[in-house]
Amino acid sequence: MTTISPTRVSMYDFLYHDTQPMVSLLADAAQLSLPQARLAIDASLQAIVSALLAYQQRHQGQTVSKKLFGRSAVKELRQYNSMNFATISATLYHRHDAADAIFSDSARVIKASELIAEKIDATTQQVQTLLTSLCVIVLRELAILAEYSQLDNDEINKWFALQPQFLSSARFTVSEPKKSPSALTDKDEKDLISTDTSVDTAIENSETHSESPQERRLLSTEQLSSTPPPFDPHWHELTGFKPENQEPVQDMQLATGNYLKAIGRSPDNVQQGRHNDMLVFADMYAIALPHQRWLLQLAKISDIYLSRNRLRVTSEPINPPKPPLVSLGLIGANNDNTPATTSEKPIEYEASTPLWKNPVILIIILVISVLGALATLKYQTKRSDGASLATEEVLEKEASEEHQQQDVAIVRVDDDDSSTEAVEDTK
Repeated sequence: MTTISPTRVSMYDFLYHDTQPMVSLLADAAQLSLPQARLAIDASLQAIVSALLAYQQRHQGQTVSKKLFGRSAVKELRQYNSMNFATISATLYHRHDAADAIFSDSARVIKASELIAEKIDATTQQVQTLLTSLCVIVLRELAILAEYSQLDNDEINKWFALQPQFLSSARFTVSEPKKSPSALTDKDEKDLISTDTSVDTAIENSETHSESPQERRLLSTEQLSSTPPPFDPHWHELTGFKPENQEPVQDMQLATGNYLKAIGRSPDNVQQGRHNDMLVFADMYAIALPHQRWLLQLAKISDIYLSRNRLRVTSEPINPPKPPLVSLGLIGANNDNTPATTSEKPIEYEASTPLWKNPVILIIILVISVLGALATLKYQTKRSDGASLATEEVLEKEASEEHQQQDVAIVRVDDDDSSTEAVEDTK
């Protein structure tokens, strides 16, 4: 059994890790320092995610797919496979259009920029450049993720409905028990300080304006690979999102141990060979996800996409990378005859049909055989007709030649009679 983190289907977590390589590029475009850019990106992503949830809440998944993911700006930006000056130039060109579409009002964009600028000690124009640029990047990345995962409009709605639980304060609560002060070693004290600081990093740094040690810690590898900062629920007031109206659809049968054991998703079945390679979500505090096929495929593709680090600052590759592929057997390879539920049906796989049983191939062979037989019959018919015509022509020619021959008569003349007649004539 192969487990995967539930955060791979979280838009906030995905975008947080996906945009890490381009901090320096966005800092240069907005003329911000690296600590300021990192803080501004964190706050901007929270505002954008909240605005996207509010947009889907008003217009549903079909409009999200067509009006946001299918915008011309997103299609143009998807032509680039890495981040560089050419990519950022196209981003800056379309940034206002994308931001107005997500926030549904340019006044909200300005208000969000003012709030972020006040926290990081920057001008509103600088933050607005970064915020609007991120809007184009976010639409591009989510559009790629939705297309590679082959999500339809209904699945997009379900995907958005799962997002509020990733933003709740309960998710960011530290649930691990702390050691007593007497039992802490030097290393444990450093780890504890680092853990406590990582939870409150964004809040502490938003109140300081100089490059303090807390700000510089944001740029360390340990911090960049950790959980994103706690989500500020006040962004919902600005964007108009109502979390209470978005509840994830849960399958009650998935909560029963017997059902989990029957379909091979219980730890009791780990030793069984046919279930060892199955992909499932790992347990996570305050997160509940249904084990649906499209959601597992989305999580796996998200994991592959993040591992490629495609937003790193580099030149455009000669050959664009291929879309990630996910084995269907890894998602749900089980042959158990379990009853279908309202949220998930057993995955059915069609056995490969032999070539000689394929109806399309049989029809093609039949058509070719019939056409070949007709062509042969026609050829033989023409050949026999031609031979008979040639024979008739030869016979007619011989007959005409016989009619054209003249009759020759042979006359015998007596010599004595002819000589007598000659003498009489002379007299």
